[in-house]
Amino acid sequence: MTLRINKIEMDNSVSETKERPHENPVARQRLKAWQPIVTPQKFVIVMALLGALLLSIGAVITSSNASIQEVSERYDNRNDVVTLQITEEMDSPMRFSYSLTNYYQNFRLYVKSRSDWQLADVDGPTDICTPLESFNGTDLYPCGLVANSFFNDTFEASYCPSCNTSECTALEGDEWQRTGISWHSDRQTKFNARALEASETNVGPAGFPIPFPAPPSEGDNEDFIVWMRAAGLPTFRKLYSKVDRSFSKGDCIRVNISNNYPVDPFGGTKTIILEEVNWMNGRNNFLGALYIVFGCFAIFASIGFGILQHQNPRKLADPDLIPTNARVAA
Repeated sequence: MTLRINKIEMDNSVSETKERPHENPVARQRLKAWQPIVTPQKFVIVMALLGALLLSIGAVITSSNASIQEVSERYDNRNDVVTLQITEEMDSPMRFSYSLTNYYQNFRLYVKSRSDWQLADVDGPTDICTPLESFNGTDLYPCGLVANSFFNDTFEASYCPSCNTSECTALEGDEWQRTGISWHSDRQTKFNARALEASETNVGPAGFPIPFPAPPSEGDNEDFIVWMRAAGLPTFRKLYSKVDRSFSKGDCIRVNISNNYPVDPFGGTKTIILEEVNWMNGRNNFLGALYIVFGCFAIFASIGFGILQHQNPRKLADPDLIPTNARVAA
């Protein structure tokens, strides 16, 4: 009996040892902690340093944006040939984009009207494409308002040494890259095309076939992928091509445009833009302004609290500041 009790005790001891947390600060929850006391002086210093940091970042971004050369031309009210005149030296790499105004891709019903399951070719519902799940009694592939409002203008660019010459050279190959313009994650995981089924159509209210991206082996239609990433503001740009060459002052880019996409119904405009690319992959005026605004706010807050502390200083751990009822209870 004694041996059995000893064996049970040993088993229990071994079991407790196995279940015991590891002997390290993380498992034992003995990590060192820093518990700073926030005083008015420290708060003023931290806010001032934070404001200076934000202002510095905003200044760097704004300066970088100012160094980017850009030429643009509105074309919705023009002929099918538009000329971009280079007014300053422009170095590669560059981006050729189109811009739309007064176009609210962030409208809730518009953004939700898509089926990511269908786009990725996996089993899933398509009723979330409402109100454009089908057209004339036939299922749409791809379905939804975003896909079926696809921007179908096309552009072909040529380089001209002068705007008054007809001796122009087409930009193609590495100089006019139509691949790699979409996000890598979108190409690899979010879009996977398949053949149309007998009960489906890719011609919706727009009246033209939606160029859903082909399988990778056949080459992706990245214009569709770019369009499907909805913009957050009513004025936006979407990348159309990468341009890998430089231009000198006085050069011209002649762009032949298939002007198909209507903008009159929503009172918008269409513009083409050729811009240099910086370390931020393009101009971003909003981000620079955002850093500057919050930097100024932090600086003003530090000045305001500094003045308040100077005029009404508060002694740290002053017992007179404890409410009377709290002192009585203690």
